[in-house]
Amino acid sequence: MKLRLLSVGVLLVFALAASACGSSKKSAASSNSPGAKVFANAGCAGCHTLKAANAKGQIGPNLDELKPDESTVERQVRNGGNGMPSFKDRLSGTQISQVASFVYQAAKGTGNVPYFKPDNTTIAECQHSSKPFCFRQAFGNVAYKEGPRKALELLATDDRTISGVHADCHQISHWVGHAGLLYYKNDAGTALSHGAMTCNSGYYHGVLQLALAGLPRDRVVKKSQHLCDAKAVNVDDFLLYQCVHGLGHGLMIYSGDDLPWSLKTCHKLLTDFDRVSCTGGVFMQNLDTTMGVSKYLSNTNPLYPCNIVAERDKVYCYLMVTSRALTLTGFNWSKTAAWCRKAEPGWVATCFQSMGRDASGATRYVPRSTLRICSFAGKNEDECIYGASRDYANNYAGGKEAAVLCNMSPKRYRGYCYEGIGTILGAINRYTAQRKSACRAVTPRRYTADCFRGAAVT
Repeated sequence: MKLRLLSVGVLLVFALAASACGSSKKSAASSNSPGAKVFANAGCAGCHTLKAANAKGQIGPNLDELKPDESTVERQVRNGGNGMPSFKDRLSGTQISQVASFVYQAAKGTGNVPYFKPDNTTIAECQHSSKPFCFRQAFGNVAYKEGPRKALELLATDDRTISGVHADCHQISHWVGHAGLLYYKNDAGTALSHGAMTCNSGYYHGVLQLALAGLPRDRVVKKSQHLCDAKAVNVDDFLLYQCVHGLGHGLMIYSGDDLPWSLKTCHKLLTDFDRVSCTGGVFMQNLDTTMGVSKYLSNTNPLYPCNIVAERDKVYCYLMVTSRALTLTGFNWSKTAAWCRKAEPGWVATCFQSMGRDASGATRYVPRSTLRICSFAGKNEDECIYGASRDYANNYAGGKEAAVLCNMSPKRYRGYCYEGIGTILGAINRYTAQRKSACRAVTPRRYTADCFRGAAVT
């Protein structure tokens, strides 16, 4: 199965779901409601900040900022996950409902507190600082004060010259997205239209992660259907893809990694393109383990949940599945390839495309090193190279660097490699003449037809 879909690099983002809690038994709640008492007695203040309960915990998420809806709180308290224990054996069903109602009502009334808070941190001082997340804060400050385009221009330059920036570039671009949304007064459409594809387009993801905060689930579903309608976002399919993919991330973060609900919301989007692209963000977010392991990941089977989700959702799950396999195999590429061979019939090739994407990122886009890793794919080496070429073109928003990879690959795979480049060039360029020109600019004449095929040039 040879897919011609867009790909994105691996990223890490903030998780919505709570961290391990229950360490503090007392809290000076500002309300005498039953839910406030449950919040205090269950020790929630030991982990969370919530102004209405005079809670200032720093271990778990700030509830005043996250503003989770009532059903999300109830689900998280009952089931736990992502580092937070389940409270179903400690609290009655009534108590869980009470605390969920209290948190929802209290958090939504505390004002729109953003995740990003500007300060005076500068990029220059971060080069000599051990301050955690220093570069993220510094680039976010630029976006907040001078606009996201300025921050992204600096980020693109510093990614090539400052090792600390390069190592964290995608996450930094998320913070630029957080600050960029504030710069444009929480207008997600306008913020998205002033972004760039820097560092695998993390900016767009960062904007959308905040755009959904605080809305009840029914409103999230409706807002999701039109969130990427802005004309500036619909200039080309690649930008639209980044918007809808970022929406998938946002749905998972908003819902506390509720994978079934997030996929169901993606299914309610208005076009097939939007629906499929959204699932990519959902599955990528499911891989994030910065705040604990999602209940929809397995420690013994890295192919899970790809092997149990509906057929319509398998595409992007398998396109990202090797990121999980590599974690479980200790980044052993041979063992990871062995897992791909165990994928469901019809999805083996897709798994090896995922391996190519991971190979390109793991080698920092050094062609010879990427190709060495793809050799572990054996008879599926062509799929690995195809996946890598797409990720090269995606990361650099063009085909020049990807063409170097293709030219160095085994001759029998070069046509398919250039076809992979074409899938990205076709997404970046909406019109046929532009797609032809982009392919011809980076492709030897004998492989032009392959690039055209990937770019859907007829």
